[in-house]
Amino acid sequence: MKILNLLISTHNDRLLGLKNIVKEYCNEIVFTVSHQVNEKLTSESLKYIEILKKNKNVIYSQINSKGVAKNRNNTLKYRVKNSICLLCDDDVIYFENAFNSILKLFNENKSMDVLTFKIKTFSGKDYKKYKGIGFKHNLKTLSNIGIIDVAFREELIDKYNLSFDERFGPGGYYSIGEDFIFMTDAIKKGLNIQFEPIDVVQHEDIGTGQILRDDIIFGRGAMFSRVFGSLSFVLNIYFATKNYKKYSSVFSYWKYNMLLFEGSLNFLRKNKNEK
Repeated sequence: MKILNLLISTHNDRLLGLKNIVKEYCNEIVFTVSHQVNEKLTSESLKYIEILKKNKNVIYSQINSKGVAKNRNNTLKYRVKNSICLLCDDDVIYFENAFNSILKLFNENKSMDVLTFKIKTFSGKDYKKYKGIGFKHNLKTLSNIGIIDVAFREELIDKYNLSFDERFGPGGYYSIGEDFIFMTDAIKKGLNIQFEPIDVVQHEDIGTGQILRDDIIFGRGAMFSRVFGSLSFVLNIYFATKNYKKYSSVFSYWKYNMLLFEGSLNFLRKNKNEK
């Protein structure tokens, strides 16, 4: 039986949210906690850190940095060898038996490298639209994932040199995209990524990608360029047209498209100069 390793990213006093996650489980569950600290912590947080350090099922690491992608990469650094890794945030709640369900799926399907599953909102609704049956992911279907609905075999990280692109995601130069890029890098390297319609985790009902803000849209354009290269300019038009109703109360079609275009162009230029 594989060990399940929760890779938890948190920062500052949000650490206290882990009280809903790090509980008394059997030895088959290990929690890797990457704690970004860049401001003074409360006494409650300091006390909780000591509790975590004394927990034999917790690997606690503190870093002074900024950016979700850097935090997630730090969890990868302290992952448990030969485990099933489950990416996790500090504001989620897992359903009873969720961990057993994940381990069972990996044990029963030896060819599955990465698993995605369903997120529910705290009100009990599906976080996104999900299919009712399992399927193998492609680049198009990966656009429907959020990183807290991803589990994978630990050994794949070194074998395929996978990591989060630290230019992307909250706190990075581009405010979005670290999760999608991580997954598309994996599928481009030939990993078998499958979806199973099981309820695993609960989260509040809005994510970064749904926020209508200039930097988010700009970052999405950059993300498209990171994944699709110059084809992103065509994809930008398709995306802006398809999702017009979702942003039309805040942005005009042309303004939205221009932000995507500027993001794509900015990334391509910066990426060229960095090579």
